Formats: sequence, structure tokens, C-alpha cells
Amino acid sequence: MKDSSDVDGHAEAVMDYILSWCLRWSEYKYKDVKPILHRYCRYMLLKILERNACDDIIVESIYVWKQEQRIDLWVEAELVVNGQYEKHAVLIENKYYSPIHPSKDIDGVFRNQLEVYKKKFEAHYADKGNFHIHFAVITCMERFEEIFTDTYDEHLLERLGFKLFAFDDMLDESIGIDTESDIFNEFWLRSW
Repeated sequence: MKDSSDVDGHAEAVMDYILSWCLRWSEYKYKDVKPILHRYCRYMLLKILERNACDDIIVESIYVWKQEQRIDLWVEAELVVNGQYEKHAVLIENKYYSPIHPSKDIDGVFRNQLEVYKKKFEAHYADKGNFHIHFAVITCMERFEEIFTDTYDEHLLERLGFKLFAFDDMLDESIGIDTESDIFNEFWLRSW
């Protein structure tokens, strides 16, 4: 996806679809369908949830909504951890070419988009109980790229409650082989 363009060209929409698809492939029911793909995708989800990808965690179900209330990806996951059910909700903001920008809040005032989206997300889950809430920014830039450190202030994102994931953070390098999916392989393993 990365070329010489200086503008998005809807690359973030492609990221929405690819990430949504990958997160859904993390479900346990796909474990034996395409095991290598499942392993990569499960790693991604558990990385976002800040969990180790150990065998004691079963990804029971994943639901993903794109552009719900302008949030790139709205994810709900149910895990079984050592026999106990856990519910997780994740707000994911994708970034490709653009940095964090202002967004109109419910009072009509423009604020940091992450603050606006986080407020909506937290309000939605305020009376839902039992959800572990996570906030993530995922970029197609790799950590070693100068533009990554020039574009993203990781400390600011942490103060806002968001975890920053670079492209290379999302891959389990210990797998080291192609998956059973050309889509995954082209986007994640060969696009750079």
C-alpha cells in the first residue's frame, strides 16, 4: 500500500477492512481452518489487548464495526482465560498518512480526535459493566522510520490512554512463514 503519495487516497479505509478481517480470524473456530493465518491474527488481537499469546487464552468471539460513530474500528471480544470469561472492548484509530487531528465534539467544539472518540466509547460502556476497555492507534508506519517518530508522540498518546502500535508491532516474527491467505501475505508480509 505504501507508495510515493503524500495523501491518504483512502488507504485508511483499506486498513479498516484488513484489520477487521484479521481480528475476526483470531477466533478459535478458525484455529484448524487456516492455522498459520489464525496464529498471526490471534497474536495481533492479543497484542492490542496487551495479553501474551499463550495457549491458555481462547478467543471465543469477535465483533467488529467499521466507522461506528466515526471510530475507525470498534471491536468487542470475548475471551476464555483459564476457564474464565472476559469481555473486551477496543477502540482502534488507524493512521496511514495523517497525524492525529481535531474532531468535532458533541458540544460543537473541535478537540483532539482521540479525546472525542474516547469519550463516546466510554459513554457507551458506562452502564455495560464487565468490559475491559482498550484504546489503540495503529499505523502502517514502522518504528524505525523517521516519519514515525516525527508524526506520533507516544507519550502524549499514553497520557490520553491510547497504546501506539506500529506496523511491525503487529506481526509475530517468530512465525516467519507465509499464511494460507494471499491477502494477509501481501498486506502484512510483502507490502514493504
